[in-house]
Amino acid sequence: MKSLAFAILLLGGTALFAPDGLAQGQPSTAARPTMPAPATDTFLTKVAAGNTFEIESSKLALGKKPKKEVADFANMMIKDHGEAGAKFKKAVADAKLKAPPDEMDAKHKKLQEDLAKKNGADFEKSYIAAQRDGHKETVELFEAYAAGGDNARMKQFAQELLPTLRKHLEHVAKLN
Repeated sequence: MKSLAFAILLLGGTALFAPDGLAQGQPSTAARPTMPAPATDTFLTKVAAGNTFEIESSKLALGKKPKKEVADFANMMIKDHGEAGAKFKKAVADAKLKAPPDEMDAKHKKLQEDLAKKNGADFEKSYIAAQRDGHKETVELFEAYAAGGDNARMKQFAQELLPTLRKHLEHVAKLN
């Protein structure tokens, strides 16, 4: 009798620790966005500005001759965000939306200017922090749009790119 009670408690207890929805047979909502979905125009503008910053700040990093692991990360940013930019432009065209300019916004321009003034370990620390913070914001933006955006093609783009962005965030966290 004790073992039956223990088994019931154990099985019942697993539902208490299961991610949202699993106990009720629904898909997990563990990756619930932390912000509401932005308007599509806002999403497009933020994606273009952030992507341009990732590439340009990483080119700047390579010019500063950082440690190997930072240089490897910068090369990955240039490659992956170059590919992401091409996918973004195709998704925008497929969705028949007006493409935003491929330029940094004021926030990213200021970050780039601040990075350009630094060298050595001070640069590396600031570059890593900018990449970490930027990728955290980008993952949150993409999660929100993927969950509740109002343009199906751009939602698909956000969903497809999220694994790469999460990988970047994990990678930069290890550089810290």
